[in-house]
Amino acid sequence: MGNLDSSFQQMKFLLVFVTFYISSQTVCGRAHKSSIKEDASYWEKLGKSDLQKAINAKRYEGEARNVIFFVGDGMGIPTHTMARIYKGQKKGESGEEESLVWEDFPFTGLMKTYSTDKQVPDSAATATALFSGVKTRSGMLGLDHQAHYNVCDSRAIEAARVESIADWGTQSGREVGIVTTARVTHATPAAMYAHSPIRDWEADYNIPQGAKECQDIASQLIGSLETGKIKLAFGGGRRAFRTATNGGVRLGEDLVDEFKKAGGTYLETNGELQEWDYSDKVLGLFGHTHMDYEVDRDTEQGGQPSLTEMTRQALNRMKKSSNGFILMVEGGRIDHAHHQNKAKMALEETLELEKAVKAALEMTDREDTLIIVTADHGHAVTMSGYPERGNPILGFVKNIERGNFVTNLDNQPQPYTTIGYANGPGFDFHFNRTLGFWNNIENENYMSNNFVQMSTFHLDDETHGGEDVSAYAIGPQAHLVSGVHEQSYLAHLVAYAACLREDTLDCPAGVSGGSEKKLLHSQLAIIVFVVFFIKKDDR
Repeated sequence: MGNLDSSFQQMKFLLVFVTFYISSQTVCGRAHKSSIKEDASYWEKLGKSDLQKAINAKRYEGEARNVIFFVGDGMGIPTHTMARIYKGQKKGESGEEESLVWEDFPFTGLMKTYSTDKQVPDSAATATALFSGVKTRSGMLGLDHQAHYNVCDSRAIEAARVESIADWGTQSGREVGIVTTARVTHATPAAMYAHSPIRDWEADYNIPQGAKECQDIASQLIGSLETGKIKLAFGGGRRAFRTATNGGVRLGEDLVDEFKKAGGTYLETNGELQEWDYSDKVLGLFGHTHMDYEVDRDTEQGGQPSLTEMTRQALNRMKKSSNGFILMVEGGRIDHAHHQNKAKMALEETLELEKAVKAALEMTDREDTLIIVTADHGHAVTMSGYPERGNPILGFVKNIERGNFVTNLDNQPQPYTTIGYANGPGFDFHFNRTLGFWNNIENENYMSNNFVQMSTFHLDDETHGGEDVSAYAIGPQAHLVSGVHEQSYLAHLVAYAACLREDTLDCPAGVSGGSEKKLLHSQLAIIVFVVFFIKKDDR
């Protein structure tokens, strides 16, 4: 009986160990083991398949009735790579061979992100470039370089105003919507509708004495909703719209109350979003400030909707437009997680953006909807250190045989994180200032949502990166994204594809008033030329 009990305990221990091992491999990735033999013939077949896919890539030459502009805030190329691997490892795979949904789009380009005054830009300048086709100073919204940063000069601001794809869309009969997980008054969404010499003037509370003639960004959004320039705005940032009595920071009138009095629909919870009747003008403010990270979000009816849920409901409403629509969707919290050196949070937010893109693909037609996925800028983040294939992307590197480790003060090897930042708060999480060396992170839980990656030196907030960002496109005129461009190019691409600025950019072939008109003009010119010479000969 004793031997039986002993055997049972051993089997129980083995079962627990195997269960733990399998679950940890599913979540954290695994060493590279595959039934596929990755020999020369494997890579030749893969190369041929990829080549054939490129050869067969379909071009849609007509006009884009609809445009969906996805922006992953801070989603630079390293973030794409890390998110791809993380996605695969969450499925129990090695990860490197995985792909994100937009990586299957047929056309890709690179965009230069510098602003007119900075090598490394901020989101206000880059969003102004993306949506207005005009580069400007960092920190300014909807104004060109003529305006002065943080200076309220109404004449200068009026002279420097630039229109956005929201203006062009409305003028062409399209309806325009905004979806973000950041505050709706934050830099990226604000560039669709606002004109401000500084991005920080989100509420009247933020405008200093002596600058009250300038309008705060929240007021500009309400004005855009009232005029119909914006039909739908979903995101966080309730505090900029509400007075202190209603939990906000406004000094003047409560903008939510004013919006509702004017006949607008106001939403505040996930449940209200799901029960919404797709009314004409809607403002959804689902967070006091930025919306919660996806991993922290309250998913109940009284909580916050996900980016995907907001995107789906926005599309349900925008598809009712008789003349088409323009929808901007921002995964805003990728950026915030990187600023905190919290790589896992950034990758989770990137995968939530991917879900939103998938929803858009499911709900629209490739023939009439142009979808662009890009970033406004990158971050000072990288993956390095020679980790083994399949090593957890969020994990550590310590390979004694290859010499991939750091040597501590006791001359002993210590691991380092695969993902690292050039700067940020991660330095003080891991560097022991008393010892003058890095703490040993070997036993830390790198899968924790709040784990902070290592950084080279301390800053309270990690900085942006200045590298080019990728842009992926599918749908009408998507092929025009190919190549290396100024970031401001994308607004012109959208305007041409959707025939928003026929007077200056013309329209795609086959569109009334577009290239057909050019062809007609050419034919008329030839006729006139022939008639002239016939008459000349008659003389």
